[in-house]
Amino acid sequence: MKTLARSVLLLALLVTGLLPATRLHAQASKIFVASYGNDANDGSRGSPKRDFQPAHDAVALGGQIVVLDTAGYGALNIAKSVTITVPPGVNGFVTVANSATAITINTTTTGDVVTLRGLIIEDVTSDGLPFGGSYGVNVLKAGIVNVENCTVRNFAYGINLATANAATLNVFGCDLLGNGYGVAVQATTAVTLAAVVADCRFVANDPAVYTNTTNASGNADVTVNNSVFSRNGDGLYANGATTIRVSNSSITGGTGGGVHQGDVQKSLILSRGNNTLEKNASANTFPGTYSAK
Repeated sequence: MKTLARSVLLLALLVTGLLPATRLHAQASKIFVASYGNDANDGSRGSPKRDFQPAHDAVALGGQIVVLDTAGYGALNIAKSVTITVPPGVNGFVTVANSATAITINTTTTGDVVTLRGLIIEDVTSDGLPFGGSYGVNVLKAGIVNVENCTVRNFAYGINLATANAATLNVFGCDLLGNGYGVAVQATTAVTLAAVVADCRFVANDPAVYTNTTNASGNADVTVNNSVFSRNGDGLYANGATTIRVSNSSITGGTGGGVHQGDVQKSLILSRGNNTLEKNASANTFPGTYSAK
């Protein structure tokens, strides 16, 4: 009888408008966006939303946002575990101007996982100067961030990992073009940050990959595999208590140093011995090596 009475009460509240209908329905695990969508839609495939931010707000924790057709989908603040997927043959743009940030990742917990797949992230007005204020992907809090098969261009910081918690950044199959810092990993507190960069192209960044610690107990460790660096300022720049390991990659045509140690006592740039480092304005020799384990 108590169960029946409770059900009748809930139905009465819903009918009278005193209980929002959304409380009776779980958030969808998959939300679709399209150029012809409307943010008032429910986000189903047949009724997609228009922009990334409303889609993010509507999707369940750990859910997925899927782009249906080529369009721009707006800047985004990510606050939870989520995957954004642009399928092959579709271009999903996040376009900003005037030194804005395209995607900010600042999740609720340090265990959240965020994946960005297939996006074109661009600043249409930035000149890519490294001391500007624009960010393509700015990671302030998360556990793991995956950036896969994306193009990031014309930002002061292309992809920036600067969390106050230990975190991992994976950058796979991406193009970093015309940025100030291409990929930056910066430990500003006493934490260890790790990153893997694989199968990427870096063109006209300065520097292309940058590590730094501003806290004496912090550490940043980056592994670069199977990547091409062309016409950057500095190719690899390690500063503070940081390590960059490089395997099967080429760093050529740089207007600055191919490799740059900002702190020769603490920073390390290590070659697997199967890289090409030549035709840069300076620093065409790796300062250290490492072997297979």
